[in-house]
Amino acid sequence: MNADNGILIFVALGVVFVTWVGIRSGQTASRTLEGWMVNDRRMGPWLTWFLLGTEVYTAFTFLGLAGFAYAKGGAVFYNVGTNDVGYALGFFILPAIGMIGRKYGHVTQSDFIADRYQSRALGIVIAFATAIILIAYIDLNIVGLGAVLGVLTDHKLNVLTADTIAFAVLSVAVALGGIRGNAWASMIKDVLMFIAIAALFIVVPLKYFGGFTPMFHQFMTKIPERITMPGPTHKLGLGWFATTVLLTGFGQWMWPQWFNVAYSARDSRTLKLQAVFMPLYQLVKVAVITIGFAAVIIFAGQKVAANDVVMLTAKQVFPIWFLALFALAAVLSAIVPAGPIIMMSCTLLSRNVYAQLMPGTSSEAIFKMSRWLVFVVTFAALILAVVAHALIVIILLVAYDFIAQLLPAVVIGGLFWRRASLAGVVAGLVTGWGLSLVLLLSGHGQIWNMNAGFVALIANIVVFGVVSLITKPAEGAHVERFFAAAR
Repeated sequence: MNADNGILIFVALGVVFVTWVGIRSGQTASRTLEGWMVNDRRMGPWLTWFLLGTEVYTAFTFLGLAGFAYAKGGAVFYNVGTNDVGYALGFFILPAIGMIGRKYGHVTQSDFIADRYQSRALGIVIAFATAIILIAYIDLNIVGLGAVLGVLTDHKLNVLTADTIAFAVLSVAVALGGIRGNAWASMIKDVLMFIAIAALFIVVPLKYFGGFTPMFHQFMTKIPERITMPGPTHKLGLGWFATTVLLTGFGQWMWPQWFNVAYSARDSRTLKLQAVFMPLYQLVKVAVITIGFAAVIIFAGQKVAANDVVMLTAKQVFPIWFLALFALAAVLSAIVPAGPIIMMSCTLLSRNVYAQLMPGTSSEAIFKMSRWLVFVVTFAALILAVVAHALIVIILLVAYDFIAQLLPAVVIGGLFWRRASLAGVVAGLVTGWGLSLVLLLSGHGQIWNMNAGFVALIANIVVFGVVSLITKPAEGAHVERFFAAAR
């Protein structure tokens, strides 16, 4: 047996073990929709921390950030700023969403929006649209897994086979384990990820540069244009950086799976603790970005795919036994975080689309449909991964352009502004999503040196505000009760 096959067998056994742990720990709670989705709202601080961490720090962090630093340069630091902004907002936003959800029995983001604006139709539209957007997020993790397996097998394993393996493992683990099982799997994955990245961050400077000081000196002398903006592409300047940080930082909590986490937590203190301690994960991002810059020098003159640089570097510096552990961490970073995303997409389609269009559907039928949809939604992401293979970071940035358009409906109108109206939300979303789609299809990633998604969001907010002021808001007593729940 050669070394590559031995590593693949170890990784396969590791994935099976982690999947078994998730299924075993979550099977008792996953007998009802609320148990499967939000752990009956009993998740404590420890599991919530790992659940949030696994959703923020995925294959995107493990592989994508290094690839973006390698290919695009200093603009990669937008992602560090994104989470700094996001955690400050999360300290206020997540507890409020959690309290409202606990009082009114919300399970999904669509429940929250439909209740706030007293519109079942709006809830259906939001649920369907966000479920589709989430498929891009699932695709990101499938692409990440394909990149890991491709490097481990010297690209002898084709993309379709690698992605199909990801589809099978994801589907089974999510369908049986539920949110609690995913939290336990996240704990194992995050511990392995910390160990793997820390080791690579220490070994690379020592092996290739003789230490950290010589490495950073070479960054400044050999690749100064790579570690600053606008980088080698000469397109991603300070205007793009600032607007991208704002778009993704404010948009971070608009992803439907974060509502799932907010509803799972035992109390508001649990969620506030996450906002305080989650920035510790930022150390992982800084380490990965540094490795991406180092790869520019290490692989100088070679043609290397950006998504592959982390695994290729690990393959060169680690002994076989540790490379196997590193590969397992990378594979889990692609598989585990997709769990809550898939669950949320399926629940949105079953509970907030099908059940709303077919009144009288029982909770048990919704639960069964959600589980079966796991295979359908993950298969759709598999198709997208095969036909639209792309740089991991680009996939996420495009998805953010669309998901961030929910900011006015969820935060401005949902938590602060009583005057926000249903008509304002609809008009703003049509503007934001429509403009984002037009700019995407026409290839305009930037407008006036600003992120195009941010420009669409500003247009959305303006239209939302103006239309809300000239139209009738939701019934006053209901709005007061809704806002009171968040206090």
